[in-house]
Amino acid sequence: MKRSLILLGCLFLLVMVSGCQQKQAVEEVTFEQLFASPQRYDGKDVCLEGFYFHGFELIVLSERLETSGYAPGHLVPRGEVVWIEGGIPMEIYDQLHQQAMMGIAERYGKLKICGKFEYGGQYGHLGGYNAQITLSQAELLPWSPP
Repeated sequence: MKRSLILLGCLFLLVMVSGCQQKQAVEEVTFEQLFASPQRYDGKDVCLEGFYFHGFELIVLSERLETSGYAPGHLVPRGEVVWIEGGIPMEIYDQLHQQAMMGIAERYGKLKICGKFEYGGQYGHLGGYNAQITLSQAELLPWSPP
């Protein structure tokens, strides 16, 4: 009986300790903060506001969108850029602005995304990006194209 109580007590403590482990905090960052010292955030959960752009072989969050010069009003990502791994929810994707360049549909809008930041590898299409965020949540922010 005494042995059972001790075993039960140990089991209770084990469950309490494992259940009370703190989840890693999510840090809200700007592009400037993130790319001033990307190693500091590598492997950590971050939230970042920027401009989501989904086009041919391109799924990124960028600092800004600017006109491309290829067609009137056609926007493309500029400034610091992070590959977005995992895709965004369809209910957000369906609300994004649309444009077509040479028949290829592109979607864009302002988002706040959260997820695990990774830096220093080769991410995205053909490994063309040195940073990525594996998406855990996304929020559409109010914004109108220029």
